[in-house]
Amino acid sequence: MRVRGYAAATPCWSVLTSPDPATAAAFYCDLFGWTTTEAEDGTTLFLLRDLVVAGLIPSPADRSAWLTYIATDDLDATTTQVTAAGGQVVQPPTDVATRGRAALYTDPAGAVFGAWQKVRFAGAQVHDEPGAICWSETVTRDVPASAAFYGQIFGWVDQAGTAPGVTMEYHEWVSHNRVVGGLSIMDERYPPNTPHHWRTIFSIDDCTGFMARAADLGGRVLAGPVDAGIGQACQILDPTGGPILAIDVIPELRP
Repeated sequence: MRVRGYAAATPCWSVLTSPDPATAAAFYCDLFGWTTTEAEDGTTLFLLRDLVVAGLIPSPADRSAWLTYIATDDLDATTTQVTAAGGQVVQPPTDVATRGRAALYTDPAGAVFGAWQKVRFAGAQVHDEPGAICWSETVTRDVPASAAFYGQIFGWVDQAGTAPGVTMEYHEWVSHNRVVGGLSIMDERYPPNTPHHWRTIFSIDDCTGFMARAADLGGRVLAGPVDAGIGQACQILDPTGGPILAIDVIPELRP
């Protein structure tokens, strides 16, 4: 789905940080049919049908991670709100060439997320179709604390999940009567040392085929296919250690 802009308080942009950008780029391009181009600040942009779908930057860490950025109309005010609510500033507001301004934070539980204030670039230009990101969610053991923090920053309201067929407890972030993201609860399925985090979810059109392709390209399948109620899902690690969740959504829920 072609996207031309994002309302404030909406996840708008995802960036892969990787210690081996060349390997990561080759993997994701082969996996999703993406191509790459260089942004004016020298970072890499992933393209789907010549539309920007995600970003890629080098990381000094020993494994990859996907970062979620949330749209804001006032990055400085958002940064002030984050610290007032008990979060930490990882990267203060910074100009990203002429595309926009970005900052990175951790919530009080340690989950890393970003905020993006557009100048010339609003965020991903394609969303919620096979080969693109379809959902962003925070994964936490403490729903009330997360709801209080993100509610204070972005005005989100936490509600019980409304997707049909989902049997596990799940929550949604609502902004101005519109669902913009999710909140997934860490339970006994997660190792005890799993940190709180944000998760990037990709839309696919064949879960079994996707898993096989990911393995052939050097990824590692962690789980799947799993009936997620709204479709068949799987979790993989890319060759540089970055986790992604992908889902083949049932036809009646596709946009």
